[in-house]
Amino acid sequence: MTPAFHYKNGRLYCEALDLHAFSREVETPFYIFSKSELENNCRQINEMGKGLSFLPCYAMKANYNPTLLTIIRDMGLGADVVSGGELQFALKVGFDPQKIVFAGVGKTKEEIELAMKTGIHSLNIESAQEFELVADLAGTHRQKVRIALRVNPDIEAHTHAYISTGKHINKFGIPEREAEKLYLKAAENPWLEVAGIHIHIGSQITTSGPFEDASKFMREFAERLKKQGVPITFLDLGGGIGINYHNNFKKDEPTTYIKDILPVYLEGLKSPGMELVLELGRAVVGSAGILVSKVLYQKETPQKKFLIVDGAMNNLIRPSLYQAYHEIVPLMDRYKSSQVYDVVGPVCETGDFLARERSLPPIPAGEYLAVVGAGAYGQALASNYNLRPRIAEYLVDGEEVRTIFKQETIEDIFNRFER
Repeated sequence: MTPAFHYKNGRLYCEALDLHAFSREVETPFYIFSKSELENNCRQINEMGKGLSFLPCYAMKANYNPTLLTIIRDMGLGADVVSGGELQFALKVGFDPQKIVFAGVGKTKEEIELAMKTGIHSLNIESAQEFELVADLAGTHRQKVRIALRVNPDIEAHTHAYISTGKHINKFGIPEREAEKLYLKAAENPWLEVAGIHIHIGSQITTSGPFEDASKFMREFAERLKKQGVPITFLDLGGGIGINYHNNFKKDEPTTYIKDILPVYLEGLKSPGMELVLELGRAVVGSAGILVSKVLYQKETPQKKFLIVDGAMNNLIRPSLYQAYHEIVPLMDRYKSSQVYDVVGPVCETGDFLARERSLPPIPAGEYLAVVGAGAYGQALASNYNLRPRIAEYLVDGEEVRTIFKQETIEDIFNRFER
């Protein structure tokens, strides 16, 4: 099977679409997604859970384009939301409320009430004070609420500090001993249905070790609660499985680590009568999208060579925010030499870069490059900084390509202001 993104006759394709030819027809930069890659990632996740009571949920924070959400929904996934806005998007797209889980460290009263009214799968509570608010609202509305507590297991995920979420220094979840007391308290409340345990230890994890530690923690914690008369019917495993940001489309290598990691996690937790809930975002959509950008200038100083492109940190902030690595490749694979460049954008910040100290071909002004693995946390984290409009998004299905997000204009931005 030909990979979704591949070179043919020295030209980069997305499925059957020649990206170089397409880039000459539209304004750059832009995001472009492969439907087949997105569906394949969903299919892999579903296959890993065969034979289990398994609810895979897509973490909407990774990318909330409604067209992509519809594909993910049609592939049978539920939704993991962390805000009232994401919950409303999930409902508008048509996700079954019983396949929606709501986490998030700072839920408002209004967001909790929306979740209660909607009748979602579970409300995942992240602090003692949030627990008290949920209990009060459930009693006030005389409505039973299905809950899980997000427990912080103090497990090192070996990922970037900004996306590590399972240590006691992180803001997420409830420490184990405090959580245990809250479970016992919840079990005595007639308006709280204590159903699950939730953890999430971090993002972009590429080895199974942290998940093995997480599995052991959840098994032991669930067993301890059971002995105290607290019935647990589901385990929410969180997400965090990484993708291959070093893929250059020239080798037959996996785009995600789903097959390497997920079976280990599920195997460690499966037990009769226990539902396993999963929250994957990046592993679903990350490898399905790229950012295409045009080279504006080559520039050289006494110490540096730069490729100045029209894509910038306002389009893809991950390299600036996390020092994240994205492979960068030319749309035309015809260069015989390479040099070390910083790939930078037009934004008026020294931190505006897509790559630093990267060995790349000397792509001339007017030609194009692709930033790989940009389907997650790209447009979702975009801004209008320097009054740069958000860029277009396209979806490829075989030879067909269609716009799924129309590029903003300055007029669009101007008209959002009250005058």
